[in-house]
This record gives sequence, structure tokens and C-alpha cells, in this order.
Amino acid sequence: MVRGVPLRAALLGAGAAFVLALGPATAQDMKAEVDALKKRVAELESGTSVTISGYVKGDFYIDSHDDLGNTFTFNNPIRLDGQAGDDAEDGAVGAHATQSRIRLSSSTDTDFGALSTVVEGDFNPYGATRLRLRLAYGALGPVVAGQAWSIRGDNHTFADTVEFDGPVGVVATRTPQLRLTLPLGAGFTGQMAVERAIGGNEVPTFLAALRYSAGWGAVNLTGSVGQYEDGAGQSETTHTLHVGAHVKATDATKVMATLNMQRGDGQIYGSAGAIGTDASGDLTAYDSIGGFAGVSHGWSDSIRSGVFFGWVENDNPGMALDKTRQTVHANVIWSPVPQADIGFEVIYGSRETNAGATGEATRFQIGVKYGF
Repeated sequence: MVRGVPLRAALLGAGAAFVLALGPATAQDMKAEVDALKKRVAELESGTSVTISGYVKGDFYIDSHDDLGNTFTFNNPIRLDGQAGDDAEDGAVGAHATQSRIRLSSSTDTDFGALSTVVEGDFNPYGATRLRLRLAYGALGPVVAGQAWSIRGDNHTFADTVEFDGPVGVVATRTPQLRLTLPLGAGFTGQMAVERAIGGNEVPTFLAALRYSAGWGAVNLTGSVGQYEDGAGQSETTHTLHVGAHVKATDATKVMATLNMQRGDGQIYGSAGAIGTDASGDLTAYDSIGGFAGVSHGWSDSIRSGVFFGWVENDNPGMALDKTRQTVHANVIWSPVPQADIGFEVIYGSRETNAGATGEATRFQIGVKYGF
């Protein structure tokens, strides 16, 4: 269907309206064409419905120092204390609409159950002006194939932020994969997946997840193992571990937290230098650990707010990269109608390099999102 209208009804309705607009004489001449259209639609239709959805979002922000770009978490070139031009009076103002998104989804009745597909794109990251593929997958029964959300993390335990990426320390990755999901009973669900190899290597990444959900919330455990190879024939084993949970403290309040550990994988927001070479030139997989904790509360049917803290620590002493990063997001979001969000958010971020240099920045952001 298109926004809830079955494909057959939409096509026939459009055809009928077109014919009526032509007038009686022409309509009579076109009757055969309309009959042929009805026949072709009946032959092609197989219980398929199509939905077009998405949203338009405008973001407006003020940064305390340099312009940190469209995504505070990923870009995060926070100026270090003592760097040339460091001045508390400096600041930057920016605006963009690159988060705007369009999604085309379908559902088809089959003898094996519903066959669903999703194709989704936006204009992120970092000020791009061309459409970027986010999702492109199909699902039939327990099997998902295509580019979908990785089971490395859990999309049900997430920070509801105005800024696109949210806090550092989280894992939210989309990647080509083949996934199997099986209900295990008593609230448990198991998942297994094979994902694209890290760095384009021949050995894929293997993942497994166990999820438990109940009326009070959910708990998730995921692990992965893979391999990275360089052009010189050196290789390193990579692995990740994710633990996450959210709890409904009250009907209006949700508390959530995740912990992510990785070696050589590079999927934690804010991590850096997952694979590198040491002083001897040997390939080395570095460790990172991070996570986030937060609380969200609905003050009414139309107003909600949240506070979220994220952190990540990178063990990459041989590289000129950040050792630690931290972010705090605090927001209030108003939804005057179900398809609209108007939010105000304050973001604080800090970082420390392996050399001991530190820096911090603050952003004030307004986001206006209209869905369709």
C-alpha cells in the first residue's frame, strides 16, 4: 500500500480518475485500456502492500568553539587546550537538513508467511548532498538478508537524542549480513548472523545474540569474532562483546545502560585506531571499552525529556589518537502532533589524547522533524 492504500486500489483509482477526467467520448474509447489495466493488476497483485515513509529534519546549532559539524559524536574535532586560536569567546553557528530520510517498505503474503523488504536512505554524513544508502534488506520468516542493523548492539536500548548520533560508547552499525532469528520461548530470542568481513578480508564476521524481554524491559547479550588481514600477510583476530538493558521504572520513565568491549573491531562510537602497527611494524589489534547510561521520562502525551552519558576508552598507546572521550546529552522534546518533534538539547563533550592533552566543547541544538 501507499500510506495505507492497497496497491490495487491505488492503481485502479488513479486509472479511473484519469479516465473520468478525459470526458465521455474519450472515456468510452479508453474502456478497453482500463479493462486491460484491471486484468494486469489482478495478475500482478500477490497480496503486496507498499508504504512510503520518512521525515524531513532541520537542525540548528551553536558550538562553543569551532564548528564541530553535523554530527557531534562522530566528527568531534574538539579543540585541545592551548591550541592556537583557543578563545572562550570563539564560537560557531551551523544548520543542516542532512538527516532527512526516505523509506520504502513492502509486505507480500506468501505460503511461508510475510515477505517484507526495506530500502532506506538519507543525506548523512557530514554535510553530504547526495542520498546515502542506510538500509536495503528483505525478510522471510526467520531469515534476513541484505544491509540491516547489526546484532552487535540493541536498537531497543537507545538514547532518544536531538543530535543524530547520540552519546559516544554505543554500538549502532548497519552492514551487509545474513541473519537467522529464532524464538526460544519464555521471553528469550536467539540470533545468529554472518556479516561482511572487516576491512574487506576473506573471512567474514560471525555473531550470536541472546535477548530476553518482559513487561518490565529487556536484557541483551551479543558477541562477535572476525579476522583482519593486511596486505603484508599479517592477521589479527577481532572480537566484540555487548551487554545492554532497559528497565521501565514507571509507566513514564525508562532507565537504560549498555557496555561494549571490542578488540580490533572499531564499531564503538568514539573509538579509534582499532587496527594498527606497533613500533616494530607488527600488525596489532587495539582494545576499546565504552558504554552509555541514561534515563528518559514522559511528562505528558506530548512532552518528553532525557539525560544520557556516554564514554569510551581506547587502548592505543602507539597511535596519536584520543585515549578517552565523554559526552552528555540533555534534552526536552515536544510533539505537538504525532508526526512532529521539536527538540532542544545541550551537549557537552570532552576528550584526552594519549599525550595527555585535553579539550572540551559545548553545543546548543534545536531540531525540528516532520514525518510522513
